[in-house]
Amino acid sequence: MTVTHGPVVIRRRLGWVLKKLRMDQGRQLGEVAKMLEVSPSKLSRIETGHVEPKFRDVRDLLEIYDADTETRERALDWAQQAKSPGWWARLGPASSGVDLNMLISLESEARTKRMFSIPIAGLLQTEAYARDLLTRVFTQREDDSEIDRMVEIRMGRQNVIEPDRADAPPLVLHVLMDEVALYRCADPTIMRGQIETLLRRREQDNVLLQIVPFRAGWTNATSTFSIFDPRDTESDWRVVNVEGTANDVFVDSEQTIADYERIWSELLELAQSPEESQETLERALAATKINGEASRGRTPRP
Repeated sequence: MTVTHGPVVIRRRLGWVLKKLRMDQGRQLGEVAKMLEVSPSKLSRIETGHVEPKFRDVRDLLEIYDADTETRERALDWAQQAKSPGWWARLGPASSGVDLNMLISLESEARTKRMFSIPIAGLLQTEAYARDLLTRVFTQREDDSEIDRMVEIRMGRQNVIEPDRADAPPLVLHVLMDEVALYRCADPTIMRGQIETLLRRREQDNVLLQIVPFRAGWTNATSTFSIFDPRDTESDWRVVNVEGTANDVFVDSEQTIADYERIWSELLELAQSPEESQETLERALAATKINGEASRGRTPRP
């Protein structure tokens, strides 16, 4: 089973704890940096999670702050995990404009991911659908080997929602999906397999899928976005990820989170119930069979 810890989130979590220990003692950044024999800017980057801290530095900081045994053991464990690259690192850096280190770390360390999705949500995609989508989006930029790499990463990400996830509780995934996603695929065979997978996934206790139907009209959401709710509420915080054409944006300001919470609530009001959503999925599945017969030159049954 793939270990799905998220080094970026763990570094941020560790930095927050180290900063809190310093501030609880009323120590200035420059004072502690001098004791650690590093620059204040380096210590600041450690506290904000922007650099991978050396295990020795974390250990020495805990000594300086005279941290209690529980805090010391927890922080040293995080320092060790922060040094370990994510499973996706062996596949190389992303060339798609997506910060995979942040995205996958958030998915790995979050308790809940709430997502409004215009295509099929990445964590619910089949390999065939993902390959078709990525090939069409990046056809002018990437060769086959790069598409293979992106597909492998996308499939590997899905381990976090598996009920038998070994290293942590499975991510609770709540998706509000635009109905257009069920028809935005040129290959009815691929779409049929994808919808069958959605019907299967929605039976999991940790997956809730609701459709935002065509009849809902225009919404305040103009792109795919996700709200990550932390599993460790003491030292992690909520983050919003907004997907764009060229790159993704990750924001954790209170105002932005409040704005997207409002948009989420409005979408939730427009979405079909889980039962209605299943009926919509089943209708779309039937449509793929009719479209498949038509594409093969056969007369569809009435």
